[in-house]
Formats: sequence, structure tokens, C-alpha cells
Amino acid sequence: MNLETKLFSTMLEQNANTYPDRPALTCMGNTVTYSQLKTAVDRCSLALAGAGFQKGDKAVLWGFNGIEWMISFYGIIQAGGVAALMNYGLKAQDVAALSKMVDASWGIIGGNTISIADKNAAAKALMDGGVPMQHIFPATAFAGMEAFAPLSADEEKMLGEIMTRTQPKDSQVIIYTTGTTSVPKAVLQSSYSILSNAEGSAQVLGDDIGGKLCLALPTFHSYGLMVANTYLALGQHVFLSPLLKPDTLLKLIYENKIVNMCSVGAIYGMLTSMPEFEEKLSGQLTLCIVGGGFTTPVEMMRFEKLLGGGKLLCGYGQTECSPVITLESFDDPLEKRAVSVGRSLPNHEVRIWNEGSGFAPQGEIGEIVVKGPSLMNGYYGLPQEMQAIDQDGWLHTGDLGRFEPDGMLQFSGRIKDIIIRSGENISPVEIERVLLEQPEIREAKVMGAAHPIWGESVEACVVLRDKEGTIDENEFKARLKQKLASFKVPSHFFIYDAFPLNENGKLNQRSLHTDMVGRLYDIMLTAAVNEGLRILDLRVKNRSYTIVPACSLITQLADQLGFATEKAENIRLSVEEMLTDRIDNAFDENGEIRMEVLLMPQWMRLRFTDTGRKYSLESEDASISARIILANVDSYASGENQAGETEYCLDYQYSDDFDVKAYLRRYKELK
Repeated sequence: MNLETKLFSTMLEQNANTYPDRPALTCMGNTVTYSQLKTAVDRCSLALAGAGFQKGDKAVLWGFNGIEWMISFYGIIQAGGVAALMNYGLKAQDVAALSKMVDASWGIIGGNTISIADKNAAAKALMDGGVPMQHIFPATAFAGMEAFAPLSADEEKMLGEIMTRTQPKDSQVIIYTTGTTSVPKAVLQSSYSILSNAEGSAQVLGDDIGGKLCLALPTFHSYGLMVANTYLALGQHVFLSPLLKPDTLLKLIYENKIVNMCSVGAIYGMLTSMPEFEEKLSGQLTLCIVGGGFTTPVEMMRFEKLLGGGKLLCGYGQTECSPVITLESFDDPLEKRAVSVGRSLPNHEVRIWNEGSGFAPQGEIGEIVVKGPSLMNGYYGLPQEMQAIDQDGWLHTGDLGRFEPDGMLQFSGRIKDIIIRSGENISPVEIERVLLEQPEIREAKVMGAAHPIWGESVEACVVLRDKEGTIDENEFKARLKQKLASFKVPSHFFIYDAFPLNENGKLNQRSLHTDMVGRLYDIMLTAAVNEGLRILDLRVKNRSYTIVPACSLITQLADQLGFATEKAENIRLSVEEMLTDRIDNAFDENGEIRMEVLLMPQWMRLRFTDTGRKYSLESEDASISARIILANVDSYASGENQAGETEYCLDYQYSDDFDVKAYLRRYKELK
């Protein structure tokens, strides 16, 4: 369809005519067909218009994912209004401020976090934001049985008049984002921009889109909203989940035979850690779209292996581009997808820009800029000099990147210091202001740090008013949650006597960040070493496998860890005897022995695991190899792991002056 004339309402009408009885949306066991969805949206628009809703009116939409949320969203826009989408986890004062910011005069409320404790709190927040009480509706008002009753002739006529209010490129959606700076902004999107983005994404994904989708992203988020519309535009069945809990999602996907999914890397990571994942979902999910970036290349590769044939596709985007800018395809190999963010969408142009020298050649790092039909209409209420789109139509993202020769974009970081945690853009300034309201805090600086699950964690560096004082982190976090959404509360608080300054007497943020990351690494290192940090994992198979490489590696490692020459030789001898004994006596011709090296606080542990015959090194008929091992080890234990395999642990005490954490810090610096 020609996007120049396309609206959400025409998309819904076409689908209702083409697939009237096909399921469109399912949430918590309730399903609406495409014809029911269209009728409910029509009735929502009529109800709003009947209450006095006018073209251009702004209506706050605040609630968990759900069918009623989607009906309300389309109904607001079809009635000629602008849907201002609120994060369901926001505090009341945040919603009030954001409502005032865009001059909202209407509100539709679904379930949200503050309503759980007080059912009247959400309505009060909207009224504090300037929305009249008579203009506030519950989202459930547009999803009851009466919502699906056919329209009368008079209602059809009235609806036709209402629908003439909206044109495709009108501003119809407001999504709040910190965007390219730390100042909160209200991004104006349209049917044209969102559906252009949906069409471009569908072209990249091609025939690999198909069947049922589990949308495990909030629909108030630009990415979740666009993906929902991509699948609905194709007449697919979209499953929504109000709460994004991994156990709920696994059950939903498995029981409904869902084959496509869209979520953030954190959710995928939690899913794969569930014991039932491989049994129930391996081989079922064929396409997993990742929003907000994945964890690490290694984790992405691990997850795709667990999918059993399915693929993970990442992309890069911003709310200001509705939101996808680049996207990976099924044809891209995993090793490329794990380290890049894909190619530009069809009909979109993405370039690299350097201030002063213009567009950069391939391979050079600079600011990512984009031009195309998905661009926003602008930031609500901001003057031209504060807009992100220049006079030539280029959106300046504030992000850094470079292009590979094959056209794949490599993301290289952010010009500004916005923290992106699990796809949510977080302004450090907002958190710093709340921290400085606390009586203990004299100075505060909030920064992001790389995190294996969330992408980035929120971390706080503080200077206390009392230099001899301290803070109880649990109590402090509980206090901050009264004023901040939970995902904005810092994970750690690093106390400084004073922040480092540069030669101009200003905060040396780079130096502070380096020190903070070092302290954070120490915390994670301590936890990892206390549990046993695995630094080597080898597999030795049957008699045809030479054990020399394994023994050589252990000798080198023992030397690096400061073991004396004689003890290092004893450790090597233990490994040689252990492998020889198991290969000769535990297996006939085949089998596998796993050897792991774990660093503990006071000793190095060699852990051997295999599926061969169980035996005890300490038995009376133990082999000569067993007696050699016991003569050279500081501590020995055996047992059974969760997989039912026998484990043999050989422990070797470090020398008194060896600091395992100092060794690991040096190793990290060398790497």
C-alpha cells in the first residue's frame, strides 16, 4: 500500500476485511479477531468524540501491555488525537510532569505499578498534570463485550466524519525519551513514520516473519510499538504479556506454539537460564528479534545455539527514527551478527558524519546520521535550535559508529553520557538531582558501566557530607525508590573523599569513570572468585587424544600463579596421572573427560568430570596414578554433580604472598 495515504485506521480496516475471523491479539487468555479489533477501535473513537475529544487533543495512555491498551491507542489516533505513551513503571510525580510538558487534556488508564497499591493514584497523578477528572477513562471501558457490537448506520456516518480529521503525516504519537541529550524530550511520531519503519523492517526480515509473535517488550516503547504494528500489518497473531517475567513468557510461548519473539537481551538471557528452556523451546522459536542490544557476542552465540535452528537478529535505532535505523537479516552469518547492528533499512540513508570534515569514508568512526521516511516530526515544544534534524533532513543521533566494507554498521559508543539499561534511556542528571536531595550527599555523579545482562548498569559516585560517614545501600535504595523508577536506582554507590578535577578545576569525568569501573570490577571479581572463577575448560577424548597440550597449559598457568617450580611440576604430574588413569581405566575406546581450572580465594582447583566408571582415589585398590596424585595434592574431594556425573576436585594452595585478585586485574589489563 502507498504509505503516503496509510493510517493505522486503514491498516485495521483492510485486515478486518481480509482476515475478519483471524486472531489479531491475545493477552492473558483473551483473544480478539481482526474484525473485533476494528470494531472496538471504532467504538473507542466514537466514545471519545462524544465526550468532546477534538483534533489535536493529547491523551495520556498509561498501562501495562494489553488488548485494551492497543484499542485505546488506535482509538485516540483515529479520533484525531495524539497518544502520549507513559512508562507503566513511572512514579506519579513523573507522569504529572510529563503530562504538563505536552499539555495533555485527556487520559486513559490501564494497570500500572502505582495503581497496585492505590487504585486512585493514577487518576490523581493525571489530574496533578492538568487533565480534568471528566476526561479520564479506564482502558477497560473500551474492551468489554459491548465494544464488539456492530455499529449502527448513524454511528458509521459519525465515524466517517471523525476519521477525516487525521492525515498520515500528522503528529499522532508522543514517546518520551532522553534522546540525544540528557534533557527529557517528547518525540512526535506519525502513522507514516511508524508504518514506514514497519514496512522497511518487514522487507529486511522477508519470509522469515511468520506465524505467532510473542511481544515481550512494552508497547509504550517505540520498538515494541513498531514491532506490534509490523506483525499486525501483515495479518499475524500477536501475543502480549502485561508483565515480562521469564517463567510466564516460557509458558506462553510453549503452550501457544509461538515461533517468533521480540524482547531485550536481558529477557532472552533469563529465559535461557531456565531449566525448561532447551526441552520446551529449542527448535520451536525460529526468529528472535532483539531490542536495545544484546549482552555480549559470546552470550548471543550461546543463546542462538540453544535455539536449535532459530536465529537472533539485532538492530540499532532511536525513538526519533520510529525507531529502527539498521537491522540484521537471516542471511548474515552469526559471527557478523554478534558484533554488528546490521544494514540500513530500505528507503533510508545512513551515513557517518564528522563535524568540520563532513561525511566520513567507510571504516572511519563518526556520528551516525540518518535520513528517511521514518523520521519523527520533531520534539514537542522545543525551538529549532534544539531539534535533532538539521536543515538538510538528517537526524543527528549523537551516537558513534563506522561501516564495514559489507555495509554492516558497527556501533562504537555514545557521544553523550545517556545510560541505556535493558533498552531504557536513563538520564544521569535526573538521578543526580534526587541523590543531591538526600541529606548525606554533598556531590554526586551518575554514570553507566558495561553489564553482561542489562547492557549498561546505573552506577553512582558520591561524596558524603560527613567524611567519616557511610550509607546503608539497601536502606538508601529503598528511599530512592520513593522518587525514582526502580530501573533508575543505582546498582552501587561508590564513596569518594573528593572527585578528581582537571587543570581547569572542573570534574575529570574520564578519570572518575575509570576509577569507578575499577572498583566495580573488584566487586564482581570478589564475588566470582568466592564462587570459583573458571579460567580454563578443556575436553579430553579417549586414547587417541594426546594429553601433552593439557599438561603444558597447566604448567604455564601454575608458573603464572606463582607456584614454586617443584609444586608446579607436581601439579602437572597430577594432571598427567589423572588423565592417564581415567583414559586407561574408565573407558574402553571412547568417552570424554572434562578438565576445568577454577581460581578460588586461597587455592587453585582442578575439577575433572566424566561419565566413566566411578572410583575413589583413596580406596585400598587405587592405582599407582591415584597414589601419585594424592601425594602431590593439598586437598582432594569427589562427589556427584547435578548431571549425575562424578567430579574429582584437586586443590592446590597458593603461596602466602600470592593475591589472586591482583593477578586477575593484571591479566585483564594485559588482555
